[in-house]
Order: sequence, then structure tokens, then C-alpha cells
Amino acid sequence: MSADLKDFRGKITGLAWCYLEAEHRAGGQDQSEIVREIMHEWAERKHHAAIEAQKLLEAEGIAGNFGEHQGTSGNGGGRRE
Repeated sequence: MSADLKDFRGKITGLAWCYLEAEHRAGGQDQSEIVREIMHEWAERKHHAAIEAQKLLEAEGIAGNFGEHQGTSGNGGGRRE
């Protein structure tokens, strides 16, 4: 069973297109399939990094405190006017 695919259309640089076209010509694989594999691998790396970051945040006791900055006084994080 294949994963559900989402439609994406975007522009790429000339350099990226040349390498994409070269991969297509060398291996015969459809350009969209090449890009799909590249994006999937990138997303897997980002997801793994996010999991590791969450572990580090929890270990440091700062998980869930993303809006707070170190060294700020207790002004409630609100904007002063």
C-alpha cells in the first residue's frame, strides 16, 4: 500500500534543475519521484532532530517554555506600552 501523496508545485533554481534533470537522465526515474524521495528523506531527518530536541528540552527543564527568554524579568511575557 502506498502512502497518500499531496500535490506540491514550486519553482527551483537552475542549479537544482540541472542536477534533477541529470539524475532523471542517468537513472530514468521521473523527476517528481526523485524530488519526493529527497523531500521524504529531508522530512525524516527533521523529524528525528525534533524528537532529539524534545528530549534535550525536557532534560534541561525547558520543555514547553518556548515563549520565555532567558534573563527576562517577570513581566509576564507581555508587551509593555
